[in-house]
Amino acid sequence: MFILNEKNKKTYEFIKSTYVDEYNVEFVELRHIKTKAKVVLLVSDDENRVFNIVFKTPVNNGKGTPHILEHSVLCGSRKYNVKDPFVELAKSSINTFLNAMTFPDKTCYPVASVNLKDFHNLMDVYLDAVFYPNAVTNKKIFMQEGWHYEVEGDKKDLKVNGVVLNEMKGVYSDPDGILESNIMSTVFEGTNYSYESGGNPDDIIDLSFDEFVDFHKKYYSPSNSIIYYYGKLDYNYELESLENNYLKEFSYIEVEANIGEAPNLKKDRENYSYYNIDNDDTKDKAYIAYNFAIKDKEALDYIVISILDYILFSPVSGLLKNKFLDMGLGESINTFWEYGLKTPIYSIISQNIDEKKKDKFREVLLDTINDLLQNGIDIDKLKAGINTQYFQLAEGEFSSMPKGLVLTLNSLETYLYGEDVCSLLQYKEIFQYLNKIDLSDKNNIFYKVLKKVFIDNELRSISILLPKKGYLKEKEEAIRNILDERKKKLSDDDLLKIENEEKELKLYQSTKDSIEAIKSIPSLKIDDLEDSHKFIDYVIEDIENVDTLITYDNDRDVVYFGLSFDMANISREELYLYSIISSLLQKIDLKSMQYQDLNSYIDKNIGGFRTSIEEYDGNVKFTFSAKALYDKSMFCFDIMSKLLGESVFVDTDRINMLINEVKVDSEVSILSSGHIAAMNRAGVNIDLSSSIKDKIRITGIAHYRFLNEFLKKYKENSSLFNETFTLLYKKLYTKKVFFDVSMNKKYYNEVVRAFKDFNKMFILTKMRNIFTEIDEEKLNENLNKIRNIIKFDDFEKTEKKEAIVTSGDVNFVALANNYDKENFSGKVVFLKTLFNYEYLWTNIRVLGGAYGCMSAFTRNARYFFGSYRDPNLLKTMDTYYGIYEYLKKSDIPTETLERYVIGAAAIYEKPISIVERHKLNVFSYYTNLTDEMYNKERFELIHIKKEDIDSLSNIFNNIKESEACAIISEKSLKEAEKEFGKIWRLTS
Repeated sequence: MFILNEKNKKTYEFIKSTYVDEYNVEFVELRHIKTKAKVVLLVSDDENRVFNIVFKTPVNNGKGTPHILEHSVLCGSRKYNVKDPFVELAKSSINTFLNAMTFPDKTCYPVASVNLKDFHNLMDVYLDAVFYPNAVTNKKIFMQEGWHYEVEGDKKDLKVNGVVLNEMKGVYSDPDGILESNIMSTVFEGTNYSYESGGNPDDIIDLSFDEFVDFHKKYYSPSNSIIYYYGKLDYNYELESLENNYLKEFSYIEVEANIGEAPNLKKDRENYSYYNIDNDDTKDKAYIAYNFAIKDKEALDYIVISILDYILFSPVSGLLKNKFLDMGLGESINTFWEYGLKTPIYSIISQNIDEKKKDKFREVLLDTINDLLQNGIDIDKLKAGINTQYFQLAEGEFSSMPKGLVLTLNSLETYLYGEDVCSLLQYKEIFQYLNKIDLSDKNNIFYKVLKKVFIDNELRSISILLPKKGYLKEKEEAIRNILDERKKKLSDDDLLKIENEEKELKLYQSTKDSIEAIKSIPSLKIDDLEDSHKFIDYVIEDIENVDTLITYDNDRDVVYFGLSFDMANISREELYLYSIISSLLQKIDLKSMQYQDLNSYIDKNIGGFRTSIEEYDGNVKFTFSAKALYDKSMFCFDIMSKLLGESVFVDTDRINMLINEVKVDSEVSILSSGHIAAMNRAGVNIDLSSSIKDKIRITGIAHYRFLNEFLKKYKENSSLFNETFTLLYKKLYTKKVFFDVSMNKKYYNEVVRAFKDFNKMFILTKMRNIFTEIDEEKLNENLNKIRNIIKFDDFEKTEKKEAIVTSGDVNFVALANNYDKENFSGKVVFLKTLFNYEYLWTNIRVLGGAYGCMSAFTRNARYFFGSYRDPNLLKTMDTYYGIYEYLKKSDIPTETLERYVIGAAAIYEKPISIVERHKLNVFSYYTNLTDEMYNKERFELIHIKKEDIDSLSNIFNNIKESEACAIISEKSLKEAEKEFGKIWRLTS
């Protein structure tokens, strides 16, 4: 239990302490006496330490001030007077998290590290940045990160550029981003939540530097802050340091940071907005969101609504989701559940629907809710929902974020609004209550919340997003007219001033910080790193004649399973068709059970189940994955048996609907994650792994094109396709089987016993479904027919440089190539940091205004470069082409080199979760990687020398002959014609 020492008692007021058993963390609430800053200590033994300072930042316009400020405060400060301390830290830190986040009503600045010295370095840079940023005195930072004028051409036309401006152009050319903004403005009309805190591109160009500075002065005060610490720390030392280095310099000020609630809207008020579409086919392309604001914010309601969301809209068996899809009320149904607001909102979204069906959409929704209130909710579905939600919370997996950061962000969802800091985190008592209530009683909490949220709720509204051909062009012309009008009011001297400011900005951006200035950024040394690490840790056993990989690095009661079938030597056509099969399983009926009942059975008993096609450096596996509490292991295997032996591909209408939903999701993914799609597509002709991913992943260009063509041909050839699916699925039994499991060693006997029982059933099922020579002949005959129906060659990348035009307003530009495999070593890993945070960062993000840039290097000697939400095309390609010369001419000082090495080494130093450890073990097994190889790479990296840089440049001596793919906007089309051999439209 934490106790304030006597010195800190004079500085901080103890409020209360709460132990949260669910996460083994003590929450200690303090208040800084002088400034009234809130300080929360999350005391635990976790060495992945987290610091997070949070400010309330409500807005009253769409100019994006908090977002631009979030970018800008990390561009130099009082103690760290370099242009971009954030990037310098990324180069020279082994951080486990380093970022900043803008929300509708708050801005967060979190850092994390497992190294205590590194943690203190990161924290000090961030504290100095938020309280004493150069951005409030140096307008060039505002111009770079926010927006600025540029003078273009002989006519001296005005144009605008800026990192946040381009980021938000990307958001506002993505229908999902536009819809989310519409939902907020619809639900919260008249409050600060109705404005886009990230910034509407139309409004960003109205933000003045003076407004920007005033915003910082108003909100970036300790009096308006919540300061979090998490992990294994000497908290009295941390509190003293916080006081001595920062808080003592401030006094209390009254900050008006009022966060508005939803007004009393007229029920079912409608709000329309538009998104761009690049063809005339606007039929059934609307989005409709039915929104519900929730006035009473209670932890119990939060969990109950999450369970109801599962029952109504779970991906496979959601009652309303399937009803809407079956009735043609949309091609994809999703929900938007935002609890982290003073007034939470819950939205039900239909994508690709006829706008005229909005009344029918609302009618079906409310009629279904009323029917559930009158006739009851299926008890098995309630049990499945309760189990699913509990498992997700109890599993304790936090994806890519450190545990401490997730806990701080979750606590903010209540604490920011004056509510209990732990209420969302203490879930066990709520589930104990839910497991005791009579689920058949129509007066229980589920029915009360269902009625309160959907039926009795007056705060209902409808957001409608309509497609409009040429909408982006209209927006561009409107901006063009605004800029032309502004230019008319400018004198020649004014224009000259803008030109000079632009030149000064470019000079500022191009000028490197001095070595002395960079030295002010604290950094670890090579000596601070450990000599070696244990990266992989598994054993291989033969269980019932099945090769089994076991990970014992698991101290939980949760067991993770994988059953994989080897897909070596399958044809291209089979790969495409297996990708469809994997997306159908669990969503179609079994011989003995309907898919709704199957999924209730799954969710009632285990923590999750999925089928997928996995790729490991060109090795393809058809995989069944499951997770469960150890005493429920037998259910995982029972589900595998059912899916393997009883899946039937006969319901043509449902299969068509499911694949159409996948197609819609694929298009959305390509538009929102164009950097992933473009980088992968760029490499398909030189890299087997990229080629496979392009055919099977949701962001795959070939995958999307195949789905489009498949849907055009499926219904009229459904018997052929369904029979082929059946034969291909039956063919799985001929493939070599591999089993992997992550478990606590003490559960070995129970798990192995369950697997042996499964294997007996599996062998019997295999014998019943033996794949014969006749089946092989029939399958080949069917595949030949399908090859005549679907032209698979059309999905391939046929030119070195390919540009794909979309309805978006920004570009994603990617390049890929290979090099001599003998040149790969740990030294190559160094290049990723050098490029991402030096060369590419300077030229693509800082000078070019793109939101992001990235590079990747694979062990099989492939390299990839990509840009994200990029206003440029050929300029970015030229940046890639310049890499060889850049490396040849680079003269990196020894001390700078060491800093870069530290940043590059971060990938080897980061802690790894139980799930990630098991995935790494499986990947390493399939790709023949060993601990010795990982440590050899790491050793080569941290011992790189200056003279090695020149030899590394040879990797890129043929970079101009690289493969490329760019996902581009319409306005970049003419540029693309100068460089790209093939240009086509994604939705043509």
